[in-house]
Amino acid sequence: MNIGERLSFFTGLIRCNYNLFLWNYDKDFRLLSTNCPKELISGDMITALGFLTLLHAHVEQGNRNPLVLDTEFGLLWIAAFEYQDVSLRGMHLIGPAFTGKNTQLLIRKKLDSYNISVKLRSIISRQLEEVPIIPSTTLLQYAVMLHYSVTGAYITTDSVCFSSSGSQENTDDISLISGEHRGIYLAEQNLLSAIREGSPDYKKALDKCISLSNGIHTDSSDNLRENKNNALVLLTLCSRASMEGGLHSSVAYALYDLYAMQIEECRTTADATNLTRRLLADYVERVRQTREHAGISIQIQSILDYIAVHIKENLSLSELAERLGYTEYYFSHKFKQETGCSVNAYIRQKKVETAKLLLSGSHMSIQQISDELSFSSRSYFYSCFERETGMSPSAYRETYGKV
Repeated sequence: MNIGERLSFFTGLIRCNYNLFLWNYDKDFRLLSTNCPKELISGDMITALGFLTLLHAHVEQGNRNPLVLDTEFGLLWIAAFEYQDVSLRGMHLIGPAFTGKNTQLLIRKKLDSYNISVKLRSIISRQLEEVPIIPSTTLLQYAVMLHYSVTGAYITTDSVCFSSSGSQENTDDISLISGEHRGIYLAEQNLLSAIREGSPDYKKALDKCISLSNGIHTDSSDNLRENKNNALVLLTLCSRASMEGGLHSSVAYALYDLYAMQIEECRTTADATNLTRRLLADYVERVRQTREHAGISIQIQSILDYIAVHIKENLSLSELAERLGYTEYYFSHKFKQETGCSVNAYIRQKKVETAKLLLSGSHMSIQQISDELSFSSRSYFYSCFERETGMSPSAYRETYGKV
């Protein structure tokens, strides 16, 4: 079977359950064909909904994985990319769908914020009642199957990317396998165990949890709020598991406060999905590092914890040495001997790690972030950030940020 035949077969299977449509585009994202009714076809649909920039960014980053395109009112499309060697040959889009029950009033208000003609807005409003509500776990599986139909490659659901036209990444209408939550508890325990161990296998455990449950079982008209609630629950579990894995409580709680604030700032379900992925990876990596540093003395570990909690302050070698009652020379020598780097280099690394979180997960300006982390000047912040990451703060935000 060629790509066209596989896509036809795949979309035919989908339409046995959900009324999703297929759009085929060329390498310049010009519409070639679709099975969508003519009254819903708009030649500039992906431009009008703010998707064109997101698609170009995805391709320019060299990412060949499927992309879930999200709008602020929860209307989703899935894109898969067809390549010939290293050159983009085309794109295939299925949708639209909802993953939660949004009120028509909320959607109509959101539509007003897009550059859409009155006629097209009226058409979309009339057709919204026919858009299927599909559990996010099912949509992720569709993304994987669409990718296979286009590329012939097998991937897992954690490889699916999310991007949003509302800012710069899922809500859930819960679909339980049975009414008994069979298997969910075991899957959650496997995930928490992976976090406690700082294991990269947490992605597989998370994928299993998602396949069984979509989070808190509520029937809300605001699917973004539902997704935020699920993210906060996962954040709570993650912080507790990380402390059980050895991460100091002061660090775990400081991270919790930071991520809870960022979750509330999310404007779309895509933002919340991407942030959830980042916080999980961050906690797991910190637990892993903590377990690797198990041989560090209690004194130096206490300083590492102090730095983590007070990373936004202007920390000095003399202050940290004084906390332990050491001379600066002895403390500096002992710190480097146990951690492998100097005190100032370690503080710089941790400040840059925090800056990366703020750049990708908040709307603070670069100057505000520089001030927040007590860098002496904006230029020094740029210099430190480039030394640690190989790119400027503005380039990092453009690549990974949501603003």
